[in-house]
Amino acid sequence: MHDRFKYLKLGLGSRLAIAGSLFAVAAAAQVASSSSLPGLPFALAAWFVLSLKPASNKPRDTGLEEWRAVSDGEVARIADNLVRSKKLRNSVAGPAVLKAFLLIVLLFAAFSTSWDAPRFSLALFDLCLFCVPGMFFGRVSAHVPLEFDQKLARFVAAMNVARPDGFILTPYLRFDKDDEGRDVPEDLRLLLEPKRKPSDLVGVQFQASINKGANGNVPYMYAVVLTKGKTGPAYSTFRTMSAHGFEVEPGGDADYGTVVVRQDTDNGGYHTTEDDCERLMTLMIKALQKVIQTGESA
Repeated sequence: MHDRFKYLKLGLGSRLAIAGSLFAVAAAAQVASSSSLPGLPFALAAWFVLSLKPASNKPRDTGLEEWRAVSDGEVARIADNLVRSKKLRNSVAGPAVLKAFLLIVLLFAAFSTSWDAPRFSLALFDLCLFCVPGMFFGRVSAHVPLEFDQKLARFVAAMNVARPDGFILTPYLRFDKDDEGRDVPEDLRLLLEPKRKPSDLVGVQFQASINKGANGNVPYMYAVVLTKGKTGPAYSTFRTMSAHGFEVEPGGDADYGTVVVRQDTDNGGYHTTEDDCERLMTLMIKALQKVIQTGESA
């Protein structure tokens, strides 16, 4: 357990013995002088000996960016892990606030009784000093990747939209690796494609970015139609599509065409809610059905 401490390579027994001795010297110095000041250096030295490293489940990124197709179950598992992390974060924050409040109350009581009952005041002050390591050292924090969490909720909403037979929706996760080689999910995309599709159509990719909103960062989902070149039937149909509340932006080059379909950003549209993401998925499903029907009737 010694590696959990910040300073000095000591065994747990030796560390506790040194800290206890320092606290005893601090108390003796305070009693002898009838003042809390002479004991402070010894108490601070005991804090130094007992200092613990904070504990967190936040992974250390290695800079790897690997996109990988995953199952719906994998996305659901990651979503459940984020829910548990948020619950753990809330459960840790509550007791920490309560302990800080209790410490403030004890310090106030110590200072308010310092004239009428100096020995009692000194005992309360020492209690505060001696309890600080046990109450606050080795802070535990539950890491929640806020931007990924915001995006994930929108993707899950889009994935839950009912799809007709013959449509495939594939989630793609971008993974990093932590120090121990474990996967760390950092971003998500969806690829929607019909089983029978025009020769130039690759699929419709759903992506999300983070915009700066009036009250902080907000997620913004949009769709990107991917085609082979810009002369095929799918590109021609999508580039001319229109839908109320959405912007359609054709682009790309001779090799790969793109048509971005995104929510109009007027009147707060830079923020896509879960309902907005469901509406976008429904819109693109209908647009793909129209492309297939057009190709069959041609």
